[in-house]
Amino acid sequence: MYDCIIVGMGCAGMSAGIYAKRAGLNTLMVDEAMPGENLAKISVIENYLGFKSITGSELALQMFEHIKSEDVQYKIAKVLNIRINDDGTKTVFTSKGEYKSKGVIIAGGRKYKKSGLANEDKYIGKGISYCAVCDGPLYKNKTIVVLGGGNSAFEEAAYLSRFAKSVTIIVRGSIKADMQAREQVNKANIKIIAQRSVVEFLGNEYITGVKLDDDTVIDCEGVFIYFGTVADTSFIKELDITDENGYILVDNCMKTKYDGVYACGDVIKKELYQIATAVSDGAIAATCLKRELDK
Repeated sequence: MYDCIIVGMGCAGMSAGIYAKRAGLNTLMVDEAMPGENLAKISVIENYLGFKSITGSELALQMFEHIKSEDVQYKIAKVLNIRINDDGTKTVFTSKGEYKSKGVIIAGGRKYKKSGLANEDKYIGKGISYCAVCDGPLYKNKTIVVLGGGNSAFEEAAYLSRFAKSVTIIVRGSIKADMQAREQVNKANIKIIAQRSVVEFLGNEYITGVKLDDDTVIDCEGVFIYFGTVADTSFIKELDITDENGYILVDNCMKTKYDGVYACGDVIKKELYQIATAVSDGAIAATCLKRELDK
């Protein structure tokens, strides 16, 4: 029986892990991916206090090294369900077994939205990607299309321009990227096509191009999609603790409507989704869970 099980090892989850362990809680962290999650996929971070410029993977590694230095237990497994037992304890069901705990902190983060086009899945790993840091080097001297109009799309397009022969950003609506992200794109001499949507991915075994809603065809060898993210909370539908968009509803202490069930980071409904707020959320969740268990 654990005191605390943390679902997710992004920056919010790892922050909760540090605070829980240092508070004396017998803690287990569970995630299906290696620590860092989406943080590790960010090319450059320049707005996290104390680091003028650092890659997401470097920051994630430093956080994970901190976790290991505190001897926080962790397991790599997919969480399938969380059940609240009659005695108030919680059972966390995973792909590698089940674990019981007095309290649970849900910090599973968000996952990338897909385009929704019929043949998208066919080309994942064969020209379609959602992570420039992961796959960018595979497209050296190749033509790339980036879909999206926000900061992520523009920043990652600028990163991809280091490898690619050419990069074109297709924005289906208005450009939402801030001036700094736009300047990065301008410096990289990246082409922007606004107010156009991709209606079809073209290719045979691999991507060869995209077709737009005005029937224009743009030849390319890779497509990187940045249409935003959605909360990764499908595994807790039975608990009924999310809003209509899947974000977990919590109070100022990161507590859900259930005793001993907390959530933090990008899975909760809040105003600002940043590394700084995720780390803060994790610290609050662990501290408040400790207070509840001590009552």
